[in-house]
Amino acid sequence: MLNPMTRRFSQHWAMTEEGAIPAGIFGKFMAHNRYLHFIDNEPPRVRDKLWKLRPVIDTLQSRFMSGWTLPSKFSFDEGVLPATTRRNTTRMFMPDKPLRYGTKLFMVCDSETAYCHRKAMHPSVSHTNKQAVDSKTGAAAVVRNMKVILRDRPKGFRLVVIDRFYSSVALALQLLAMSIYVLGTIQINRIGYDKNIVERRKTRPHSILRGSFAFSRATSVPRMVACHWWDRKPVHYLATGPSKVKCPKVISDYQRWMGAVDVHDQLRLQSYSIQTTFRFQKYYKSLFMGFLDMALDRGDWYLLLHKQLLQLKSEVFVDVIIPTPSSATRARKRRRLDGHSHIQFDDWVTVSGVQKRRQRSCKVCALLRGETKKSFQTTYYCDDCSRLDAKSFLCPKARRVYGSVSKTCYQIWHEDFDSGASIPEALGKRILLRRSGKVGSRNPT
Repeated sequence: MLNPMTRRFSQHWAMTEEGAIPAGIFGKFMAHNRYLHFIDNEPPRVRDKLWKLRPVIDTLQSRFMSGWTLPSKFSFDEGVLPATTRRNTTRMFMPDKPLRYGTKLFMVCDSETAYCHRKAMHPSVSHTNKQAVDSKTGAAAVVRNMKVILRDRPKGFRLVVIDRFYSSVALALQLLAMSIYVLGTIQINRIGYDKNIVERRKTRPHSILRGSFAFSRATSVPRMVACHWWDRKPVHYLATGPSKVKCPKVISDYQRWMGAVDVHDQLRLQSYSIQTTFRFQKYYKSLFMGFLDMALDRGDWYLLLHKQLLQLKSEVFVDVIIPTPSSATRARKRRRLDGHSHIQFDDWVTVSGVQKRRQRSCKVCALLRGETKKSFQTTYYCDDCSRLDAKSFLCPKARRVYGSVSKTCYQIWHEDFDSGASIPEALGKRILLRRSGKVGSRNPT
C-alpha cells in the first residue's frame, strides 16, 4: 500500500506483481466500491459538511494525539486535501498551495519529524455549534488548536512556529500567558508592532549588506522581540522567549522549524497518495482516501521507530541490571560467534595473463538481492558454516543496512540469521552450498 502507484487505483491491491506488491484478497471486492459508507444515513444530520466521514475523522484525531509524545517545538500551518469536484461543499481556493483547490485543514505538526498531532477543519465545516467560535482570524485557530493539544499535559514552555498570516502581537501575548513561545514572520501593519523597526524600502539597496538586521525589545514584555533582516527584500520577525537575541539565530530557527506542515503534505501527496490516483463521483470518498493517506504516512514513522527500538540494548540504559546469562547460553553463543572464522579462499585463476583470486557469490547478497539491490561476489568464506569443499562465502564489507544498522554480510549471517538457522520466511529462499570449481584458467566468453 505504501508504493506510489500512479497508473490506476486498482493496483494498490493487485494480486499480481505488475509494479505493485500483492496485498491480500481485497481486489475481489473491487466492485463493491459503490457501497463504501462510513455512517448510517438515517440519524438526523447536524450542521456538519463532513457528516459522512465524521467517525473516520474522530478516530484518526484520537489516534494521532495518543500515538506520539508531544515535542517541545510545533509548526502550525494550513494543509490541503485535494478536491476539484464541485460537489465538495468544503472546497476552497488556496493559491499558495501546489494543488490549489481542496479542503483546508489547520495542522499542528512536529517541527523535527513532521508528524501531524492534530488536524482541524475550518470552523465553517465544524460539526458543532454549541459554543461560539471565532472564525474570522487565523490567530483564533492557533489558540484553539494549541489549547486542545496541551490539555491535561505536563506544564512547561513550548515553542510554536507560525507564518505571517497568523502572527500578531496580541497572539504572542496570549500564547505567552499559556506558556507557549511564538516565533514567526509578521505583516508590518499588525496592531502593536514596533513602527521604528519597520523597513519602508521594498528592496535592499547596494549600501546595505545582505544579512544586516535591526531589532527592538518591548519594554512592558521583555521577552518579546521585533526585528527585520535584509535578504533581497526586508523580512520582519516577531519572537517571544529568548533572553539573548541574535537575529540570525532567530531567522535560522524559523527556517529550521517552520516547514513541518509542508513536509507532511509532500510525503502524503507525492510518496503515498492514494487520493490523487483515482477520481470518485462521491466527494466524501475522495476525502476519505485523503485521510487514509495521512494514516499511512504516520504508519511509516511507527515502522521506523519500531526498527530503532529493536536495536536498543540493555547497555544503553543507565542503572539497569543486566541479567547474567546461563552457562548453556554462554556456550551456545560462544560456539556461534567466537568459534567462527572468516577466511580468504586460496583459489587462483589466470585471466588475460594476470593471476587473480577467484570470486564467488555471497550467500547473504543472494538472499537480499532484488530489482534495486545488487548481489556481490567475494573471496571470503566462513570456515565453520562450510561443509567440506562446499564453502559459505560471505562479504567482509558493510554494503547493506539491515534492521536500520549498517552491517557486513558476515554479521547479518551470524547475528540476524543465526548462522542460517533463522532466515526470515519473507525472503522465500533457501541456501545451497556448492563445491568450488576446478582450479585453472577461466574459459573465454
